Amino acid sequence: MHWLKQLTTSWHKAKLQRPELAMMFEPPPSERWVTIDCEMTGLNPRKHHLLSVAAIHINDNMIDTGKGLHLVCRPPIMPDADTIVIHGLRAAEVENGMNYDEMLALLLPFIANRPIVGFCPQIDIAFLNPLTKAYMGAPLPNQVIDVRQLYARQMGGLVQGAFDQSCHLNNIMAHYDIPELGAHDAYNDAIMTAMAFMHLR
Repeated sequence: MHWLKQLTTSWHKAKLQRPELAMMFEPPPSERWVTIDCEMTGLNPRKHHLLSVAAIHINDNMIDTGKGLHLVCRPPIMPDADTIVIHGLRAAEVENGMNYDEMLALLLPFIANRPIVGFCPQIDIAFLNPLTKAYMGAPLPNQVIDVRQLYARQMGGLVQGAFDQSCHLNNIMAHYDIPELGAHDAYNDAIMTAMAFMHLR
């Protein structure tokens, strides 16, 4: 299946509309990752919208919080104030947030060709990929690493293909004595995911 992945990557690269992002299709660097966390108005990418994205580099054994990104977006349909507050954002922040193209112009070069690390990142990628495809002509080509899967493999938490409740991020944090920074905040979640990954990789 490796040849199929290479073929798909080559096809997507040929569709690239922004040559400055060609580096995203290069082989990933050694011992370099990027953790990503998104906050959305809901979990269905067909009817909900992205509110904020956080991304933090991991370089070797260091989490580079000093140069991380936390980007607040203005969705095409403004959510109600209660939805915004859940994510630690203010309505004014979202109202004055950047549009999705502005967000991607900062996020994609930051991601570059690093593997993406997240907690259940498939949901984040499901929201990002349609935006990325519209922006650069191709979805994210990066390898994606799920901290939940790493933990499940290490702890034997897979039961008949389903994840055990012990694979929840809070339980992973408690297992490794990682401090709780506050949930439903994209930047905090990205940091906590990075710390969990450091224990699991």
